[in-house]
Amino acid sequence: MAKITQFKFGSIVIDGKKHRRDVLIFSDGTVKHRKGGFGMFGSHNIKKEEIEELVRGEPEVIIVGTGTDGKAKLAPEVEKWAKERNLSLIVQPSREALAKLNELTGQKKKIAALIHITC
Repeated sequence: MAKITQFKFGSIVIDGKKHRRDVLIFSDGTVKHRKGGFGMFGSHNIKKEEIEELVRGEPEVIIVGTGTDGKAKLAPEVEKWAKERNLSLIVQPSREALAKLNELTGQKKKIAALIHITC
């Protein structure tokens, strides 16, 4: 699983590589830049399709980091969709979400995440 070693407004370091865009982290450790949005700033609306993409790796937990101030919002239908599929979904400001990701990774949980790196 990917290891996050640094996070600050506008950047995240995963496995030693600095990213200046929002990221999707898949349960196999693959990291991908989030599509669309506003370049580095990314969209503040997290869509169900983005979460569906993370589910392909069959994670035990999906973590959504909503930005340094928690301003990004999960589409209203996502929580219901996740519940219907018995998916554990954790939605927190990005700093807390990353701490949770590292904690669960240490427990050998299969984790996927979408991390918004700005507001």
